[in-house]
Amino acid sequence: MKEKRRKNVRRPADTRQRGGKDETQAPLFDQQTAPIPPQPHRRPGEMQQMVLPLGAVGMEPLDAQENAPNRRRKKRPDESARRRQVSRGEMRRRRRRRRWLAFFFVLFLMAVGFILSVTVLFKVKHIAVENLDKTTPANTGIYTEDAILGALAVPMEENLFGFSAAQKQAEMELQLPYLETIKVRRRLPDTVVVQVAPATESWCAKTSAGWVILSDGLKVLKVQPDQPDSLPVITGLGVNAPTPGRYLSMTTQDQAEQIADLMDQLYGEGIAEQCTRIDMGLGTEAYFVYEGRVKVLLGTFNNLDYKVSVAALLLKNESGEYLGSTDRGTLDVSSQLDEAVHRFAFSPGSFEQEESEPPPPDAAASGADSAASGSASQSASAPASAAEPSSGSAPASGSEAPASSAPASGPDSTSQSTSQAQ
Repeated sequence: MKEKRRKNVRRPADTRQRGGKDETQAPLFDQQTAPIPPQPHRRPGEMQQMVLPLGAVGMEPLDAQENAPNRRRKKRPDESARRRQVSRGEMRRRRRRRRWLAFFFVLFLMAVGFILSVTVLFKVKHIAVENLDKTTPANTGIYTEDAILGALAVPMEENLFGFSAAQKQAEMELQLPYLETIKVRRRLPDTVVVQVAPATESWCAKTSAGWVILSDGLKVLKVQPDQPDSLPVITGLGVNAPTPGRYLSMTTQDQAEQIADLMDQLYGEGIAEQCTRIDMGLGTEAYFVYEGRVKVLLGTFNNLDYKVSVAALLLKNESGEYLGSTDRGTLDVSSQLDEAVHRFAFSPGSFEQEESEPPPPDAAASGADSAASGSASQSASAPASAAEPSSGSAPASGSEAPASSAPASGPDSTSQSTSQAQ
């Protein structure tokens, strides 16, 4: 038995001397590669001992760690799985809660900003007076900058947003009527800017309160009982109670649009300063007087831009072919044969400056109808007047000639009339 055990035991493969002879030792028993030794026979009912290699029972050898298969780890549930576990109602409640929190946060920031701007920031430290084109020094007309700043009434160190710019502007217009335009602006972080443009006395009109002095833009500068001698007159206006510092208010909306359109055309053609009278003529017989010597009949306000442009061409006489500086008479540019042909005529001699009555307050609804009927009657009577001219005027010549082909010179010249195709 001992001899068997000695044979089964393996020793390291080294060389030892035994009895003067070299003997090679068998290698040790390797349980991974060596076969399982036979087991002794047991009797039935007895426990048997079985020797298995380490790999057979799930134990890994020390030298096989790197080659061991990857063990599967238990995966944790990701974010999507967690979200799937939340109900839709809960997600809606969460979104609603986040929105309300964001709203209250923004509201809080706005409140903090407002409190800071009112108490700490944006204090008025500079007040500037400028022209409308932001140039300085400003042209303040009859007023001084101190008077303008006094009318503004904004003290230093006041909050920049502590007052209404529109309200300040309205108050200054009433206190300073001889300023055509007033604009109050804020310029961050600490400046208030007042932009002004002076007004000049250009027109006058008679009202129930007296004679109103008007600017170029028909702003009421002052009201006086007597008529000024050096200002041109606007008649035929239905005017409400005038207020200095406010623009002239008409009783009818149609007339307000008509006078504004006429002023734009006269200033645009450069003949407004030479006009000595304007009569609205109830919207059907309007006219203006040029330099007190030529009465220009406009008729209705249809095609007003063309009528004024033709009148300016003949009156200014830049080419020297039309009305001279000594011509006196009546220039009629109101005739209109159709939409494409217009007719004008000049009748030398003296003329009368009839003053039409102002329209009644209820003429706003009937103003358009009367203007249309006036233009229709003029269109119907234009051919007859061309065929039978008035006394002292010659028949129309060159009905298809342009306006520039009708020269007129001298006070004794006969009337000239031509037609212009638009």
